Amino acid sequence: MNDLPPFNGLPPEVQEKISAYNAARFQQLNSLVIASAEGAWQYLLAVSGGGAAAVVAFIGAVPALQKKAWPFLVLAVFAVALLLVGLGRAIVLTNMQRALKNWDVSTRAYYAGEITWKALIERDDEVADRWEFAAWVAGWLSFFLFVAGLISLAWCFFKYGVP
Repeated sequence: MNDLPPFNGLPPEVQEKISAYNAARFQQLNSLVIASAEGAWQYLLAVSGGGAAAVVAFIGAVPALQKKAWPFLVLAVFAVALLLVGLGRAIVLTNMQRALKNWDVSTRAYYAGEITWKALIERDDEVADRWEFAAWVAGWLSFFLFVAGLISLAWCFFKYGVP
C-alpha cells in the first residue's frame, strides 16, 4: 500500500474522499458495536439461558429431582455455558469499542499531520485483531458446553429416569 502525504497537504478533493472514508469506517465500527450488544442479549437468552431455565423449571416441578446431584450438574454446565457466552460477547463488544476509539484518535492524529495514512491503517489493523482468539474460544466452548448439557440431560433421563 502506498502512503499518502499528511492530510493538510492533500488537495481538497482527496481530503473529501478521506473524510468520507473516515465517516464510513466510523459508521461501520459503530454498527458493529451495536450489533454485538444486541447479539449478546439475543444469544444469551435464547440458547444457554433457555437451557438453564428449562432445567431449573424441571427441578422445581419434580421434587424427587431436588435430592439428586445430576440435575444440578447439568444446570451447572448450562450456567457455565451462559457465562462463557457473556464473556465472549463482552470481549467482542470491548474490542469493537476499542477499535472505534482507536479509529477516532488515529484519524484526528492523521488530520493534524501527526501520523501518516499508512500508520493510521496499521493502527486500525492492530486493534482489530486483539482478543479475537479469546472471543472465538469463549464462543465455541460455550456452544460445546450447551451441547454437552443437552447430551448429559438426555443421558441422565435415559439412565436414571424421571421419578
